[in-house]
Amino acid sequence: MSLPQGAGSRRGNSGISAGMEQASSWSRDIRLVSGLVLLVFATTHFINHAAGIAGLEAMEAVQNWRYALWHSWPGTVALYGALIVHPVFALLRVAQRRTFRMPMREMLQIALGLAIPLLLVDHIVNTRVMGSLFHLDESYHTVLRRLWPHYAGGQSLLLLLVWVHGIIGLHFTLRGRDGYARWRDPFLLAAILIPLLALIGFAVGGREAAGMALPPEVMTEVQSHTLERNVLWAKSAFFGLVGCFVLFVGWREFRMRTTRAITVRFVGHGVRKIAPGLTVLEMFRRFGIPHAALCGGRARCATCRVLVLDGAESLPSPGPNEAKLLRRISAPDRVRLACQIRPRHDLQVQILLASKLGGAAQGSLALDSSIGRRGLTVMVADLRAFSALSERQLPHELIGLLNRFFDEMGQAITAHDGRIDAFYGDGFMAVFGLEGSPARAGVSAIAAAGDIVLAVEALNREYGAALPLPLRIGIGIHSGQAVVGAVQSDNLGRHEITVGETVMIAAQMEAATRRVLADIVVSEATIAATGRSFSSATALKVTIKGRDKPMAAYGFARAPQIPLGEDEPEAVAADAAAEPSAAETVAKTFAAPEPTEAPQPAKRSRARPAKAKPEAEDV
Repeated sequence: MSLPQGAGSRRGNSGISAGMEQASSWSRDIRLVSGLVLLVFATTHFINHAAGIAGLEAMEAVQNWRYALWHSWPGTVALYGALIVHPVFALLRVAQRRTFRMPMREMLQIALGLAIPLLLVDHIVNTRVMGSLFHLDESYHTVLRRLWPHYAGGQSLLLLLVWVHGIIGLHFTLRGRDGYARWRDPFLLAAILIPLLALIGFAVGGREAAGMALPPEVMTEVQSHTLERNVLWAKSAFFGLVGCFVLFVGWREFRMRTTRAITVRFVGHGVRKIAPGLTVLEMFRRFGIPHAALCGGRARCATCRVLVLDGAESLPSPGPNEAKLLRRISAPDRVRLACQIRPRHDLQVQILLASKLGGAAQGSLALDSSIGRRGLTVMVADLRAFSALSERQLPHELIGLLNRFFDEMGQAITAHDGRIDAFYGDGFMAVFGLEGSPARAGVSAIAAAGDIVLAVEALNREYGAALPLPLRIGIGIHSGQAVVGAVQSDNLGRHEITVGETVMIAAQMEAATRRVLADIVVSEATIAATGRSFSSATALKVTIKGRDKPMAAYGFARAPQIPLGEDEPEAVAADAAAEPSAAETVAKTFAAPEPTEAPQPAKRSRARPAKAKPEAEDV
């Protein structure tokens, strides 16, 4: 499909395109850094506003600290440099777009960016500029007297616009990063509280300043003329910049419609004729082709990746950001990011990670923000000898027993803040640690395993007369990084899943229970995460498929006793011992008469399993 081109022409085009990619990479980084500087300044300023809840004196005290930071030479250069650089590079980013079909959040981001300078110019000139030129008083009580109450509405709107613009940008920058999910809720809480407290403090301080018995502030004719001139210059510069941007976009659109067209074939979505210059991601948006774009086309994710079936040789080499991301995901040859390639010649591509259209006309859906890689504890459990049991039971009895079994297992898992991800035949998989620390996840998984063993014993007593052989269960537990998210289809709906090597190792631990005659096998990683020692555990070596060396683990022949943690008071342990778990309650309900000789419970100990105890054979 690709048109034949001379080698010299291709090298020239590739060099120009590579230069543009390099400039785009630098532009993105500069825009991000300058935006962070402005967001930090806004945060300190709004915290200063929030101090007004305690009165004007508190606001003045916090202002002295803030001035020491931002009125210094480094602070002044960083602030005003970011104030000039950020809107310029943001407009350049918008100017690079070849289509203005985009998700609503990107449209909101651009609209806020254009609205903020109109309100910000007056505020900057009235405070910092006039204070520097004429040495006017910039203390809070003086500035608040100028603003309250006539300009309070505009200033409050400015505060909200700046904050929403910054938080949207920061959220969509970070949401593709590993570990952001655990900080998302505190981030959202701070994003709501800071502007809310700032508005309250602004209102309280403004009323207090307006009620102060001070002579009115008088501005001379020269000062008034200078103020108006500076405001006019600043707004003219901004409107001139926006005007140049509009003219450039119009000229580019005219040039695109009058130049030659290239043919782009989208596998499964037809063939399009289009002028060169758009990125493949912009083509998806223009033609309403379903696609995924988590970062919005900033080369921070790989969700828009495509397989270039024809025309790859005419594309420029990946830029620094694209090349780094492709190496990270170990992308094969001819896989490129749709947001980073601007084809100049015929092309054929296949979308590798499609997204459904939903209700948006643009065809672009942001991926589920719950998707990510987290540190979790995974439990895999399976009934032993279930095939032999199923051959001897009537179908209705067998399904009834399974329903009762899964009901008891579900209660044991949810009681310890776990989530069952999958039921399969006579087994299930559960995850712990979606909320809370890794130590808590490990302890919860081991405690849930103990309750499951007790629940199975209770089921044996309940169904003992009807079962040809008693129920036995094997449980494997392992802690590590895993990918969590949701899959969905029109037929099966939405379902939360957990995948990764951690799940595979937990399954291997469960398989090892059959060979070492233990009900529960827990990896050393989980035991270490809990920070506790288990005296009833036996040290093991479990062979893991795909690994050269066996993995250290611990086996439990019965329900483990959870020892007291280092940071827990004795009263907590006493309460836990006094209050039976849900599974123990079930066990007592269906318990047979107590035997004359009950086994003595193992004593609690903080020591690791005794060194003299021989390790089990390599399984």
